[in-house]
Amino acid sequence: MEKPNLIENYIPHSGQYSLQKDLRLNAWLAVTVAVYLAVLFMNKGHPNWSPGLRAFYLLLPVLPALLYIRAWVRVVRGMDELQRGIQLAGFLFAALGTVVISMIISTLNTAGLDLGVLLRSGLGIGGTFLVMFPLWLVGTAIAQCRYQ
Repeated sequence: MEKPNLIENYIPHSGQYSLQKDLRLNAWLAVTVAVYLAVLFMNKGHPNWSPGLRAFYLLLPVLPALLYIRAWVRVVRGMDELQRGIQLAGFLFAALGTVVISMIISTLNTAGLDLGVLLRSGLGIGGTFLVMFPLWLVGTAIAQCRYQ
């Protein structure tokens, strides 16, 4: 029988940290960030591209993001029941929190409030990940407190 995945394998300085497992999990996140930054750079450099071509390039980071999600699903499936429940509660908290924040931003934009250049079009791909990560940390901490 295989050893279950431990969240401590992915947390530096936890005593059970595994660089190999951490890199295997987060490689697709690094690819997603690199593609996202390249797409943003290309988008600013070519404002005369057709909307269809710009939409295609702007959606390119979704592909490695889906592979990153797949990697997380594999890690969570390999955890024991308690850790799996904690992680799923953290992800649910992060996902629903991100939806609520996106709705608030959309509503404020519709109402005509100036939220600045970064939030004028909503969170976007990068903003979504930046909002979800701290919410996942909070959701995971809340779930862990529940089981102590």
